[in-house]
Amino acid sequence: MAWKTERWLAEVFPGKDRIYEEYRHLPRRELAIVAAAVLDSALAELLTRRLLDIRSECEEFLGLNEDGRAPCGSLGARIQLALLLGIITEKDAAILRTIKNIRNKLAHRVKADYTSREVLPLIYGLHDKLLLQSNELIEKGHLTGPLHDMALLRQFLETTPEVGASLVIVTLTVYQAYFHRIAEQVERIKEPNLQPRV
Repeated sequence: MAWKTERWLAEVFPGKDRIYEEYRHLPRRELAIVAAAVLDSALAELLTRRLLDIRSECEEFLGLNEDGRAPCGSLGARIQLALLLGIITEKDAAILRTIKNIRNKLAHRVKADYTSREVLPLIYGLHDKLLLQSNELIEKGHLTGPLHDMALLRQFLETTPEVGASLVIVTLTVYQAYFHRIAEQVERIKEPNLQPRV
């Protein structure tokens, strides 16, 4: 088996100075689909850095060989595994799952947009999760800026689909930067030193 999907750092990641610029001109629906694909690709690469260094097994398990039957070949499965392996937090998983759900709604409905009744609750959820997480990071001194600035956007989510799309691009930008920063810190699981049973 061989890795056939795009490699995030080598082929997808536009560089830390172009993260936002690369995606800001995409149409709204396409943005949700591409954002989820980029984050999926990043998670797949981070997972390969954590799992045992058995290349063919990793590629097959994560679906990097484009085999649709892979146990961890979906974005949802990769989010869950990244959480269980300590690559992301529960709050990260909740935000990434919201992006996945927004992507699914926009990709599988003909007339859906960010203000559609099926999508809007997800957009509100994304807003609230991002607001909570950013305020916590500001309070801990990990981010600079005033608290609750993003709360002002909430009033426009129902009437202005571009505001919902801006939350998706903010999420994409923040998580690409975060994943880029931690990529070298993700440590591979050590092979167990098991003694043979007699």
